[in-house]
This record gives sequence, C-alpha cells and structure tokens, in this order.
Amino acid sequence: MTYKVVLVDDESLILRSLEKIIDWESLNCEVAGTANDGQKALSLIKEMKPEVVVTDICMPEMNGLDLLREIQQLQAQPKVILLSGYNDFQYAKEGLRNNAFDYLLKPIDHDELEKCLERVIITYEDEKKKKYDYRKNLIFEALTFGSSLKDDYVYVIVKVEFNKLSLTDEQQIREWANQDIVDTFLDVFFYKVDQSNYLLVFVGSKEDIDIQLKVQSEIQEVTNRISTLMKIAVGKKVIGIDNLYESYLRTSKLHQSASFLKMKWVTEEEIKNEYHSIASPDVAINTAKSYLLENFTKEIGIENVARLVEFSVSHFSVLFKQKTGVTFLDYLTNLRIEHACVLLKTTDLKTYEIAEMVGYSDQRYFSQVFKKRVSVTPSQYRKQGNVS
Repeated sequence: MTYKVVLVDDESLILRSLEKIIDWESLNCEVAGTANDGQKALSLIKEMKPEVVVTDICMPEMNGLDLLREIQQLQAQPKVILLSGYNDFQYAKEGLRNNAFDYLLKPIDHDELEKCLERVIITYEDEKKKKYDYRKNLIFEALTFGSSLKDDYVYVIVKVEFNKLSLTDEQQIREWANQDIVDTFLDVFFYKVDQSNYLLVFVGSKEDIDIQLKVQSEIQEVTNRISTLMKIAVGKKVIGIDNLYESYLRTSKLHQSASFLKMKWVTEEEIKNEYHSIASPDVAINTAKSYLLENFTKEIGIENVARLVEFSVSHFSVLFKQKTGVTFLDYLTNLRIEHACVLLKTTDLKTYEIAEMVGYSDQRYFSQVFKKRVSVTPSQYRKQGNVS
C-alpha cells in the first residue's frame, strides 16, 4: 500500500522543500496535501485520512501540539512527527505525552527525517501483520466452528484441490495469494487443510460489488500457472463473518459436485446453468459497451450490466470475453484508466479528483490499478507528459 502524508508548516519554503527533496516514492509514501496552520491541517486530515502527519509546532491559529491533541480524538489517528526550531525538552515531553511518533529539531536534516519516516512505515507494517494474523485466526475459527461476531465485510471462499502437488507448486500459490493479488482485495487468507486441499478466503468491502467476478478472474489466472490444479469450487459471496461457516459448508458441497459432474471448475451459478436473453450476442455486447462508456464514472458491477441485457452473469462474462478479447473487469478498468490518462495530461486536477471522476472512490486503490496498467504512478505519468 501507499501511505498518505500531510505536511504542515507556516513557512511555504519549508513545505516546498519537504515535498521536493524527500524521495516519497522510495518510502512508499505520497504527499496527500499541505497546510500552513493547524486549523487547516485538521480539516485536511479529516478529509484525506493520512497515515502520517509531519507538522511544525509553532504556527498561527492552532499550533502543532494543539493539532496533535485534536488528532488523538479522531477515529483514524495518523502517526505524527513533530518539528521544532526550539531545543526545549518540554515540547518533546508534551509531544510524547500526546502520542507523537517522534520529535525532530529544525533546521530539518532530510536524512534524519527519511529515517524517521522509515521507522513509521516499519511500525505500520508490524501493526498490519499482527492485525492480519489475528484476523486469520478469527476467520479460521468462524470457518470451523461458526461465529457470533458480526461485521459488514464481504467474503468469498474458494476450495482448491491439487493432484500430486509439488513443493514448488505450493510455494507458487502461496506467493500468488500473499503478493500478486493482495492489492485487489482488502485481504486474502490462505489455509492448508491437508496435503492436497487448500482454502482461500477473499475479503472485500461491502461496496465491492464485483468481488465475485474478481475472485473468479484471479482463480482462472492461477489455474493457467499451475498445471497440477485438479478441482476448484468458488463459493457465493456472503456478507458478515457470522455467515462464513454456512458458506464453507455450501462451498464444500460444490467441491464434491465438481467430482460428480467431472468439472474442474464449479460455481453455484454454473451448476444451475440457467440463462436466457431476448437479444442476440452481438447486440447484447454492443449494448453493454455503450452502457459502460456512458456510465464508467459510476459504480458498475457485472451483475447490473448482465441484467440490462438479460443474460446470467456467468454466461455474459464468457460471452463478453469472447467478443472483446478481455474480461469485463479489464475492459471497464482500461476504459477508466484511458480517461484518467487524458485528464492527467490535460488538466491540473489532483489525483484524488481524477480518481473520483473516472469511477474510483479510493485514491489509493486507483493509484495501484493505474501503476499496474501503465507501469508508472499517476504523478510520474503527469510528469512524463509535461516533459514531452
């Protein structure tokens, strides 16, 4: 993930210096915004929800220590690095009492600040791992025994069976689950059931209406890499950890059906195998493409478009790829990124504004998708355009 940073100082020269001299990208950070007093900074922090705030102490309207105290009242609390031109232990003591991450003296030593930022990132990564391990155990218990807990995450269970799985294959699928697809979902949890059977639990937000399609797309991708895959059952998405146990039982039955039906890949929808359309395939796909062009700035799921042309989702998904050469999700993503490229080259809009204009409510996710498609970040792409 890319960590968002807000810079706060009443001296514009220092703000520009921090923006330009620090190699934010190498730190896996991006400057989400700047402010020249504490009051403006607080509004910006509430809006942008950064992970890191670097702030001067002596400022008008609201000083850095007051800003720090206000930050402690927020639900999402960033790590705060305090800057001060005064070598006064009382400032440092007050800052640490209010959970400041560190206290650095001006004039700013940029190497020292970069090392401090590196420690912030390491702290976040450690916290993230602890949270991941806790969630993994919690989900395993929900799969095995059920759970009375409730949340509004969306879950998709995939049961995978291998034929003569080698250690290389196992390592490959672990790397795929832990690295290659982690940016597509909120989390992916990997469980080894026995020597040949594995469980994957994909987690998304309730707004992720395309999670089922994304899971199927990613699973198809890994089947092309690993020849020893034997049977795959993709469960239907459920909302809430309390529904995981029932979903696991249903997915296990699907897995058994795959053997009976001699299918390598099975979903509930494919077993039902019910679809109908009043339109010819060509008309349906042209209608879908026109709809996407007119509505790509909104939240669009394949279910909506399939319903529009009166096809089942599974049949529409296969037909769309046959007619366009790409999956529905890739087509929609390409459409959005192409328009984002135009906006980056022809306007001075902020990255988060462009993200919203092309259908992404989460700037961080937009930047990840953009880099995956274009091989550079949105800011790098804009700079390349300016140079040319």
